[in-house]
Amino acid sequence: MAQSYTYPRITISGARGIIGQDLTAENALRMAWAYARLAGPGTVILARDARPSGLLIRRAAEAGLLAGGVEVIDLDLAPTPTVGIMIRSLGAQGGINITASHNPAPWNALKFFGADGTFPDDEFVQKYTQLLYQGDFHHAAWNEIRPSRRDDSAFDTHARLIENAVDCGPIRAKPYRVVVDGCRSAGGVFLPPFLERLGCEVVRLDCEPDGDFQRGLEPVPENLGRLGERVRETKADLGMAADPDADRLALVDEHGRAIGEEYTLAFAVQAALQQSGGGNVVVNLSTSMLTDYAARQAGGNVIRAAIGEANVARGIRENHAVIGGEGNGGVMYPAVHNGRDALTAAALVLWLMARSGKSLSGLVAEYPNYVILKDKITMDLAKARERLAEIAGMDLGGEMDTRDGVKIIRPGAWLHLRCSNTEPIVRIIAEAEGTEETQRLIAEGKRLLGP
Repeated sequence: MAQSYTYPRITISGARGIIGQDLTAENALRMAWAYARLAGPGTVILARDARPSGLLIRRAAEAGLLAGGVEVIDLDLAPTPTVGIMIRSLGAQGGINITASHNPAPWNALKFFGADGTFPDDEFVQKYTQLLYQGDFHHAAWNEIRPSRRDDSAFDTHARLIENAVDCGPIRAKPYRVVVDGCRSAGGVFLPPFLERLGCEVVRLDCEPDGDFQRGLEPVPENLGRLGERVRETKADLGMAADPDADRLALVDEHGRAIGEEYTLAFAVQAALQQSGGGNVVVNLSTSMLTDYAARQAGGNVIRAAIGEANVARGIRENHAVIGGEGNGGVMYPAVHNGRDALTAAALVLWLMARSGKSLSGLVAEYPNYVILKDKITMDLAKARERLAEIAGMDLGGEMDTRDGVKIIRPGAWLHLRCSNTEPIVRIIAEAEGTEETQRLIAEGKRLLGP
């Protein structure tokens, strides 16, 4: 009888768990092996973020991939979007990035990619989970083990793709001073030299890739106080902050004020549509109305998809969108890569500043005063889904969207209630003009969910 193993919960975002508990070197090896068997013969890209546990899990994953009979190309430390780009560039069968993104330091994960360089869909998860839990571990024979090799071209490949997709001339003509908060991970290695390549003067903050995180890992305003201080001290034009795997970008204006991740996508959308002359934009259901405003200003049309990067990526492909993304600072620009990418976001934002001649605060001032707030409550997921189904049948004075939980859409405002994919919580997201009205919507969401 095959030995039984436990694994982290596996979703389209990968297998995420706590080191030494549900994520160990042993089950990481077996998870990588299962991925190799499903990907089929060929080449798999492997990378990591700077978490200390990444060295352990990467080596275990490499062993599993080799045992599965694939060739491994090791990028070592690299952003998540860079992995996707290198899969396409090198014609690989897929890839794995060892990163838990914004989760705290005790966590890590295996993020899986398909041959197109984006996260796989639910069908892949089902097939993969079935193969993994069969427990039928067939080690490749001695003459089936492929070599593992290092590739150091990832940064240049990624940078050149952006330079070919974004008109960087206006940026180089107005060199900006930018403070980069690299979160002591992959963003600190890739983002500063990319900005210097665009002619920017870069001031580095926590760009050492040692995984010794000095702030909360999500690039949200409450975690960017030190970045704001450094912007003011150095009289920089703006600050940029990445999360550990550099697929999200947040901005701090020239006054040191964190403006919120939603503006990153809005500005990127405005820039991309101005360069293309309009087109479709795909975002998820909880993305700010700021993006709708940006699209209208540049002749674009916004289409909404269910939450999840894979869902947005599919929507971008199906609607031949110019750009898309998520309101957490995740810009997806298919001219570069169909996944979230902090480097591409940085280039598009700088282009918009350069072409408009406006400061970051000046761009913000042109937008409506939408306020988006997020909250959550702990709730049994089965009970939560029953309650959401009940709410979906109520007349709450607005349009109902039930593709991902329940979203109540009213003129100039919306309230979104959805179950977490990874935790026993219900997320409550709301947006309106002004803080008071948005807080009222959050309170309404809590009342609807019940005690």
